[in-house]
Amino acid sequence: MTGCRRSRVFDGMTAFSVITSIFGCTGGEGGAPLVVRDSAGVQIVENLGPAWPSGSGWRLSDEPALQIGVTDGPVEYQFTDIQGALRLPTGGFVIADGGSHEIRLFDNDGRFLTATGRRGDAPGEYRQMAGLGYGPGDSVWVYDFGTRRFTVLTAAGELVRTMNLGGALSAVGAVGRFSDGSFIVREYWGSGTHSGVVRSGLSRDPAAVAAYSADGTELDTVGLFPGREVYIGSEDGRAVMSAPLYARTASVAMSGDEIYVGDQERFEAGLYTASGDLRRLVRVLGVDLRVTQEDIERAVAERLADQPPERHAMLRAHLDAMDVPETRPAYGRMLVDSEGNLWVAEYASFPMEPATWRVFDSGGGLLGAVQVPERFHVHQIGEDWILGVWRDELGVEYMRVYGLDKRLRAG
Repeated sequence: MTGCRRSRVFDGMTAFSVITSIFGCTGGEGGAPLVVRDSAGVQIVENLGPAWPSGSGWRLSDEPALQIGVTDGPVEYQFTDIQGALRLPTGGFVIADGGSHEIRLFDNDGRFLTATGRRGDAPGEYRQMAGLGYGPGDSVWVYDFGTRRFTVLTAAGELVRTMNLGGALSAVGAVGRFSDGSFIVREYWGSGTHSGVVRSGLSRDPAAVAAYSADGTELDTVGLFPGREVYIGSEDGRAVMSAPLYARTASVAMSGDEIYVGDQERFEAGLYTASGDLRRLVRVLGVDLRVTQEDIERAVAERLADQPPERHAMLRAHLDAMDVPETRPAYGRMLVDSEGNLWVAEYASFPMEPATWRVFDSGGGLLGAVQVPERFHVHQIGEDWILGVWRDELGVEYMRVYGLDKRLRAG
């Protein structure tokens, strides 16, 4: 620590005294200073740059340590729309395949063991898989967006129980599970019940992050945060909601029994307790988020590339009629690895996948950036490996595990 001084800080219209501690070279030789201060009991961590020396950092292996999937071959190794993938603590892998509505289990070497589930609404059936995570003991949970239901399975794929969500929250997605057995969910966008106002143009209704008990009863709302940004237009006298370019949404990630939430407005994320108390704000300063005309044209081209040519003219006219935010989202998804480090993906417009993830230690200090392969969707990060889904040029999906080398080698 190079010094400690009392300073006056203005937050909105309120002035208050804080203690500011400035740490230099936190990550070793070449590291950038890290500013940590306290504001009314909330720790604020401001990163001026990465701690890892320039040109050095963690690296993924050039080739996957394990790959599960085939283009042609046994159907149990063919995947369509994977909605979750996990490495089990007891060994083996679980993959939630949205196309077949199956949960498939594989051993440590990637050999198929068994599958459970099918399309339907009965227990053990799925309509729209949208998440997979660790349950109690060695079990796993599967979340079905279509039925608003959590299903708990043993590590062998046997049905333990199901839990349907009550309450009035809409468009609910799974975030994770607390150690007391309660589940954390988030609304993707508000239904208008929180704001009560429908506006034209760009709009973000508040969306809830909330806890549910193991029997599906809504417990507490962790907080209301800006939801998915939409464009509200008019068509035949009706309000029509569309996805604008550079739309922001809330990024949410579990960290033990606490929750990271960020609104993507600037490079900042808050760490909240289960009761909704803000414990820490993590920031990166000096990130340029301005959107240029070149950025807009590139985003339009990416949006058109995902559509058949006969729809390009109509879609282009539709996009040209929308307002575009003046700044791009500060980041994309967030994940917390098995060591408690926060990983924050760079922003990438759908259906693109981010190639760079910023890594923060458990105290909020920016370590540096890690590069991942193109078309690789990260699902889980362990001590020395990263698991995700890779798509080839034809869109065929494979579950892959890459080794993660944490030696800070330059070059």
